[in-house]
Order: sequence, then C-alpha cells, then structure tokens
Amino acid sequence: MPSNLKSSQWRQNEKIAIARATRLSENLEKIMFVIYDNEEERYDIVDENDLYHLIEEFDLDCNIVAEIG
Repeated sequence: MPSNLKSSQWRQNEKIAIARATRLSENLEKIMFVIYDNEEERYDIVDENDLYHLIEEFDLDCNIVAEIG
C-alpha cells in the first residue's frame, strides 16, 4: 500500500481513528474527540476548541464518535 494511502487510512476506519486519537490525547495531555464528518464521509480528530469552532461557526454536519482523555 502506498504510504500516502496508509497515512490517511485512519480517516476511513473508526477503530483506527480512535486508537490514533488515544495516542494524541496522551501525548498532548488534552481531551480529543473523534468525529465523523458527514459531508466529507470521513473521520477527523479534533480538540475541544476546534470541535466547538467547527460546530458553532461552520455548522459542520458531524457525529461525535468518541471523547478521549
């Protein structure tokens, strides 16, 4: 598998996204959220500030999949 596909694989798999968010949360020592962006049809990992910004300012159509931290 080409490295650029492997590096973005977490955006298509919930379990991989949650594992990645867990590592980020531990390293950054902050709460992270895994969200599913319904418009882009992919997972994203954001912190609390980014989550509120995306929902309130951009009215992002997303589902919160996990809160980690």
